[in-house]
Amino acid sequence: MPELRLATFNCENLMMRCDFSHAGIARARERLTEVDDANVAAQVDSAFNVLSEDDRTLTAEALALTQAEVCALQEVENLVTLTAFDTRYLSRWSGAPFDERVLLEGNDSRGIDVGLLSRLPVIHYRSHARETYGTLGLRPPKGLSVNDYAFRRDCLEADIVKDGRVLTLFVCHFKSMFGGRRRTRAIRQAEARAVKLIIERRFPDPAAAEWVILGDFNDYFERDGHRLHDHGLGPLIDDGFAVDLASRGIADPMDRWTHHYAGDDTYGALDHIFLSPALALHNPRPQVRIVRAGTPFRAERYEGARFPGVGWNEPKASDHCPLAATLQFEGRLLVA
Repeated sequence: MPELRLATFNCENLMMRCDFSHAGIARARERLTEVDDANVAAQVDSAFNVLSEDDRTLTAEALALTQAEVCALQEVENLVTLTAFDTRYLSRWSGAPFDERVLLEGNDSRGIDVGLLSRLPVIHYRSHARETYGTLGLRPPKGLSVNDYAFRRDCLEADIVKDGRVLTLFVCHFKSMFGGRRRTRAIRQAEARAVKLIIERRFPDPAAAEWVILGDFNDYFERDGHRLHDHGLGPLIDDGFAVDLASRGIADPMDRWTHHYAGDDTYGALDHIFLSPALALHNPRPQVRIVRAGTPFRAERYEGARFPGVGWNEPKASDHCPLAATLQFEGRLLVA
């Protein structure tokens, strides 16, 4: 049975910092956002320095420490930015660039997207950014219509292969809590329903199939061991549709947080890896790790070592922590 090291990480505004005004290319920044070919992205990366080393060294260190073969990333501006981050920063800490880079433009008004870095073959991928409430047959939240997009960013679907076996990933980044957690809950709940419907559309028997939903869901269903019911993730975790990995792999509920909000000193798990019931059967006691060495010192609950250069608020790897796990999967046999 293949074994896979998987991680998810919100890189916090992994965006281009280069001044393209003197590049001699009209609409350079907008045109780079349109790049969806990995070879073209690599060519642009070789011509321009699009990231700041001061901003991204800590981010790369944190992700490299997961030792993941496949990394689901959130808050990445475009494929060129993802390429530059991988080749110029992450490869220094992980030993080599990743073989596969996937990023398709989503719906976010700031241009932050979800992406994938993989050392394993990615044989299929597609965006669900253009799915509407209407195309999915969902009732839209109050104030929205059936013609509105179901995802604030995207749900990126990808099939990866290891040892001739295929595993499907669904990479997500749900609506933020900006405006209030309760006031924005309905949108995240609708996104969770949309992911569930997409999985049910892909797999006739979702419980028997092997798949993973992972990313930044901007909501938590427990806080320091206390179960909460005012969250928007119910469609994914209620009734056993999917199984939360961290709850199985981290015994201490005080140690499951991936994000610290200084405003009210909340430590919450906003980043999740959810397994299908069939995949959960293969992983009753998974190896799970949260990398906190890049978190700022204001997150005082973490008393471990930090990377050199981390500050009280800045610099930091991100406002999130990478969540990583080692999984065993049977998968689907790859048919040539």
